[in-house]
Amino acid sequence: MNKMKLALLVAGSLVAGASTSAFAEGQGTVTFTGKLITETCEIVGDKDQTVALDAVSIKTLDASGKEGGFKAFNITVKCPAQANPAEFNEVGIHFEPVGSTTPWDPATGNLKNNTQGGAENVQVKIYNTNDGVQSHAKIGDVSKWLPGSTGEHTFNYAGGYYASGATTAGDVSAKVMYTLVYK
Repeated sequence: MNKMKLALLVAGSLVAGASTSAFAEGQGTVTFTGKLITETCEIVGDKDQTVALDAVSIKTLDASGKEGGFKAFNITVKCPAQANPAEFNEVGIHFEPVGSTTPWDPATGNLKNNTQGGAENVQVKIYNTNDGVQSHAKIGDVSKWLPGSTGEHTFNYAGGYYASGATTAGDVSAKVMYTLVYK
């Protein structure tokens, strides 16, 4: 009986050692570089916003790729006078997903509906609307860079519904965190 336990312990140790060495070699590395700066812009007004989207019929969103119910919102930043040389030339907004374990769809760049038992096959899409041109503000990307010069700068956006398939009726909610970034 003791010989059997000893044999199992030895065999287990050999397997554990073999699997550890398989993980130790790796396939490559990722190196992160960055920069922290002293002078940064600040959000003007309420940094936390709620955009109440109007109700839209599921007939409007009856197939993948259909959109509707967009509502405008904006984020204004105030940038300080910078030392010479300037630490940054432009400021941008980076939308980061928050709210559940998979709050966004990497295939579309949109926020998923976080409402338990809510509408199905619907996402929230954000558009950058600066300069009178709509461009998709994908979650995880910086959608627009504005000059980081002294003063106030406004980022204009619109959020609305995006069908990832034929939608069903129900509540929709999504939440996104944003961070000011500089270059």
